[in-house]
Amino acid sequence: MSYNKKIKKLTSSQVKELRQAFDLFDADGSDDLSLPELKKALAALGVTVSDHEARQMFAAIDLDSRIEFEEFAEVVADSYFKKFTRAEIVEAFRRFDHNRDGYIEADELKVILAKLGRNYSNEEIRRMIAQVDRDGNGKICIEEFAALIDRDS
Repeated sequence: MSYNKKIKKLTSSQVKELRQAFDLFDADGSDDLSLPELKKALAALGVTVSDHEARQMFAAIDLDSRIEFEEFAEVVADSYFKKFTRAEIVEAFRRFDHNRDGYIEADELKVILAKLGRNYSNEEIRRMIAQVDRDGNGKICIEEFAALIDRDS
């Protein structure tokens, strides 16, 4: 099977990342995935599907009783490398901006990360913010947040 249009749109690092996931879950080294292997690979990539959805997905993409890498990448790429709409980015930003001042500040980021079980020192939080803080004000505005989301998606 040749690479489809979706795969051609992926960067080489995205293809490499998908290939690593595929190879990791190709437990028997057959260079194709069974249904159980597909479900494990999807879960590892953060793509949540029910058993029924996994079976439907398998049936839809399986042309020869095996899911090869190209077939896997075609299906997973859309979910895994999803680009977010402006409305989705704004909604996510609002969830972080507790005091609604238009910025994600160090204390807000620290609280959110702590709720996720990630405890960081004030200095670590400051360094995280500094990595995306283009204007140097020590806070993350919506545009800086959007750039971060676009960079990572």
